[in-house]
Amino acid sequence: MATTVSTPQVVTFPAAQVEACIRDALAHQAADQAILRPHLPSVPGIVPGPSWEPEVDSLVAVEIICAVEEMLGLKLPATFSPRGGYDSAEACVNDLMSQAQVVWEQSTKETQPHDQ
Repeated sequence: MATTVSTPQVVTFPAAQVEACIRDALAHQAADQAILRPHLPSVPGIVPGPSWEPEVDSLVAVEIICAVEEMLGLKLPATFSPRGGYDSAEACVNDLMSQAQVVWEQSTKETQPHDQ
């Protein structure tokens, strides 16, 4: 009689896809701002504004979080979006990537079968 040993499959965090999703949402926001505020210079992926405005405001951050939630099939905590937004696009990408990875790892850890 043959014995089969099963090893649990570990699903790794899709970092490249999440980063692409965030950067795509930032690029769409930059394009929208170029239409709404044509007098401001536009750089793809960056939303320029006066020094008192965040580069990525909290509304945009929430939209990005929703896109990441849809892509991952997970619900991310509302606390992911800081009040006032992010001072830079890179800060937004780095913060949301790390927070999404934590939720992903917690979720996959809970769904993996436990050894009896």
